Amino acid sequence: MKKHTLWMTIPVTTAVLLALAGCGGTNSNQTSAAGSTPPAAAGDSTQAEKGNTAASDSGDSGASGSTETAGSNSNGSNSHPELSDVNDVVKSVRSELKMSGAVLPTSFPLPKDRYLGAVITTNTSDAFLVNFYKASKPAGLNDPSLTKSNSKVPWLASYEVKTYSNPNQTDIFPETNLDNFPEDMTVDLGHGIKGMVEGAAGSQYLTWQEGRWTMQIRSVSEDQMNNPGIAKKMVDYLETHMLPAPKDKGYVNVEYASGGKTVRVTISWQDGKQIHQLKTEQVPLDALQMVVSVK
Repeated sequence: MKKHTLWMTIPVTTAVLLALAGCGGTNSNQTSAAGSTPPAAAGDSTQAEKGNTAASDSGDSGASGSTETAGSNSNGSNSHPELSDVNDVVKSVRSELKMSGAVLPTSFPLPKDRYLGAVITTNTSDAFLVNFYKASKPAGLNDPSLTKSNSKVPWLASYEVKTYSNPNQTDIFPETNLDNFPEDMTVDLGHGIKGMVEGAAGSQYLTWQEGRWTMQIRSVSEDQMNNPGIAKKMVDYLETHMLPAPKDKGYVNVEYASGGKTVRVTISWQDGKQIHQLKTEQVPLDALQMVVSVK
């Protein structure tokens, strides 16, 4: 995703890509489809990728360290006990990670009849990527049944941390200017927070800031989605739940696809030279819940 100042006209090429690669939803409570494909690792040039795989992009020139994938001897034994408790799954993942002081989501939006599955796809001292799944039965860490080609186990989310030599040079965080925007572009989101509404090339955007965090919702204009209504729910939730405090920048990017039935949420924040990123196709409140639980 290219950096852009929100007061500038969005280039036609970017707008077309956004319209084609969005992650839709007319209903803010719509959940993702079963068997979703995990996204590629952070550091790609766009926030919403096509043809993504669970493997991290080991060729990312901005991140240090080499890539090691799940199932290799570097991640320990391939045999792990089946785990039914979320806390035990998180503990198992944490015990395998090579990054010192690694943090992870500890709360996940799982139906009562589903279990948390986890697969580590990148694991070095400088970077890791974990994919989480909604399994129908307890599974061990890196269980191959979660990732085999004909697997019908729904992907839940990915969580990645990368160390960069200069994180400010990444394309993850957009340039924003929300000072003194016109009254006719303003929407009241409650709790003293104002959002800015923009439209460009068939898409509508709603952007606001909370501390060092920038939040943005994008949807297709013809779907006439209630972006302010979704934003107000997010603002309400964050009044009583705290996101991690980014050292410099944080960005919540919510993209609804044409038709409004699916959504892709990417939440990124900078902590020193590390960039944390959660990706999911769950609704925005579920995405926020997972990030709020990171510890």
